[in-house]
Amino acid sequence: MSHNIVAHLTPTNLLPRIRAEQENVLEGNFQRNRNPNDLDLTIISAEANLSEDAVKKWYQHRLACWRQQQGLPANSGSVKD
Repeated sequence: MSHNIVAHLTPTNLLPRIRAEQENVLEGNFQRNRNPNDLDLTIISAEANLSEDAVKKWYQHRLACWRQQQGLPANSGSVKD
């Protein structure tokens, strides 16, 4: 099963509920690697004690936020979008 991370803003009420220590694990991993592969997602989910789906959804939202900070469209697509 491939877990390609595609930037996507998600309404906050649809994001997984994450405790502060889990957010720290996720954010630390995001700063090192914004596009984790399947094995990375498995490891991150174990470190954060979250499901891989929750980690993927968090990463997609966080990547969209990062893209906005960089002046790019939030959702994945061409820079020309």
